[in-house]
Amino acid sequence: MTAPPAAHSLMRQVTSERNLKRAARQCMRRTGAPGTDHTTWHDFRRDMPTRLAALSAALADGTWTPAPVRIAEFHAWGKRRSIAIPTVGDRIVHRALRNAVEPVLEHHAYPPWMFGWHRRAGRHLAIAAADRHLRSGRPWVVDIDVAAAAHGVGLEDAVTSVARFVHDGTLLALLRRILAALPEPLAPGSGLCPMLTNLRMTPVDQRLADLAVVRMADNYTIFCTTRPDAETTYRHLSDLLAAHGMRPAPAKSKIWRPNPEDLYAAG
Repeated sequence: MTAPPAAHSLMRQVTSERNLKRAARQCMRRTGAPGTDHTTWHDFRRDMPTRLAALSAALADGTWTPAPVRIAEFHAWGKRRSIAIPTVGDRIVHRALRNAVEPVLEHHAYPPWMFGWHRRAGRHLAIAAADRHLRSGRPWVVDIDVAAAAHGVGLEDAVTSVARFVHDGTLLALLRRILAALPEPLAPGSGLCPMLTNLRMTPVDQRLADLAVVRMADNYTIFCTTRPDAETTYRHLSDLLAAHGMRPAPAKSKIWRPNPEDLYAAG
């Protein structure tokens, strides 16, 4: 992966009413609770052209500011978790910014063997890639689930991860404003969390380019010919993660000989 040329003028892709409408439609595909302003998607749709026009104008003239987020707690996989719930309007801005940035990242940052949290997000694609590696004589799999991949990232690190590939200062200033309003920059629930978590893992990805590897979201699988090779690779990947403030989740990480259909199952 080489550094891209400066990507200027991406901010126009965020501020246009057409792109905001596209972002709103994408957000509406998933149900979500209202944020601190109590506006629901039903409310927003009733007056969507006017609301999008106002949002576009505020983004263009720099007067837009994110609203406070609502924090909701829930239980999942035996743990108590929390999620940040932005307002409907803020979710649209998150998605529009992500839509502007991700084509640059697809070309310059994301490896072809990454299948989570972006357009190549289908588990079936990851399974197909894994099956090719297994059939090529690499039956031993280093299967590492990264523990809390979205936690422990500071504001400056999050902004810098995007600035490595995007040189639009106005867009980066908007990104900083969004992230500063969240409980933490990669807070679950933010529309930018998937993109920023992928970027956090990109430096590790770059060191794995010569291996037979598939990453599905925050789950690395590296395919090896023998168990000793797999044990060496497990240590290597663990060291790379540690160098970037991450670690394997002990209960979910192992070396084994799976069928491809057994891989990348949630939970």
